Amino acid sequence: MNIFKKSLLMASFSILATFILACGDKNKTEAAEFFERGNFHFKKNETERALELFTEAIDKVPDFADAYNNRGLCFEKMGNVDKARNDYRKAVELDDSFSQAKLNYAHASLLLGENKEAENLLNQLAPTYTDSSQFFDLRGKFYLQSYNPDNAISDFERSLTLSPNNLETKTNLGYALYLQRDFEKAKKTFLDVLSEEEGFAFALNNLSATYGQIGDWKNALNYSEKAIDAQPNEITFINTHALNLLENGEVEKASEYIGQALKLHPENAYALRNSGILKTKSDNKLSAVNILSKVEATNPEVEFIYYYLGKAQQAAGNNNAACQSFKRGALLNDTRCKAEKCQ
Repeated sequence: MNIFKKSLLMASFSILATFILACGDKNKTEAAEFFERGNFHFKKNETERALELFTEAIDKVPDFADAYNNRGLCFEKMGNVDKARNDYRKAVELDDSFSQAKLNYAHASLLLGENKEAENLLNQLAPTYTDSSQFFDLRGKFYLQSYNPDNAISDFERSLTLSPNNLETKTNLGYALYLQRDFEKAKKTFLDVLSEEEGFAFALNNLSATYGQIGDWKNALNYSEKAIDAQPNEITFINTHALNLLENGEVEKASEYIGQALKLHPENAYALRNSGILKTKSDNKLSAVNILSKVEATNPEVEFIYYYLGKAQQAAGNNNAACQSFKRGALLNDTRCKAEKCQ
C-alpha cells in the first residue's frame, strides 16, 4: 500500500529578488540578471539551464536567498532531494522570514523521512499559512507519515475546502481513512478521484488495496492492473499487483512481478512478503516461514504479514506458532487473522 503520492515540487517559487534595482553594485546587478534568466528557463522546463543560471547568481552574490530557493527547486525537479533540501536550508539560514523557502525546506525534509525537522518547520509556518491549501496538504502528509490519520484527515479536509479539485489531496484523504480502517469511506473517496481522472495511478493502487482489505480480490486485481498499466515500474504498484495475482490463483504471473520487485529493491519488505507467500504455495514451506518471520521481525507494519506467516506456519505443520501469529494479527485489527479459529 502506498502511503501517499509524493509531489516533487511545491509551488513556492521566488519571482523577484529584493535587490534587483540596487544601484552601483555590479555583482548584484549581474546576479539579478542571472536570476531572472533562471526563472525564465525554469518556467520553460529547461531545468538544467535554470540551475546553471541560479548558480551563477549565487556565485555573484553568495547571500542570495531567493537564488538558493529556486536552485533547490531545480535540484528537486531533477530528483536530487538531498541537494534541494540543502539549498532550502541555506535560504532559510540567510533569511529566517523567507516563508516560501521554509515551506520547501519542510517538504524536502518530509520526503527524506526527516519528520522532526519537518515538524519543527511546519510549527513555525502555521501562523503564516492559515489559509493555504498547500500548507494544510503538506502538514497532512506529515501526519500521514507519522501515522496520525485523525490529524491528517482534518488537514486534508481543510486543504480541500481551499482547493477542492486537488486529486492528490483527495487520494491522501482516502489513505488516511484507510489507516483508520474505514474502508468504505476510503473506497468512496478513491472512486470519487477516479471519476474525475480515471487514470490517476495512486488512486487506482490504493483502491486496489482497499478492495483487498474487504476481501474482494477480483476487483483488487482489476484496479491493480490499471495502476500497473499507468506506472509499470512503481514498486508499490508491482507489490500490490503481485499480491492480487497470488490471491486470484495466478501464481506464475505473480512470480514474474515478485522477481521484478526484488530486482528493483531486494530488501523491500512487501516484495519479500510476497516471495514468502509464493514459497508457501510451493514445496518449500520452511523457507516461506523463514522469509515471513524476518519480515515480521523487521517490518511488522507490513499488511497481512501475521496472516501469511500464520498460514506458512500451518503449512509447515506448526499449528501452535500459527495460532500465535493469528492472535498477534487480530490485535492489530487484521480481519483475516480474526477470522482464523485457534484451538
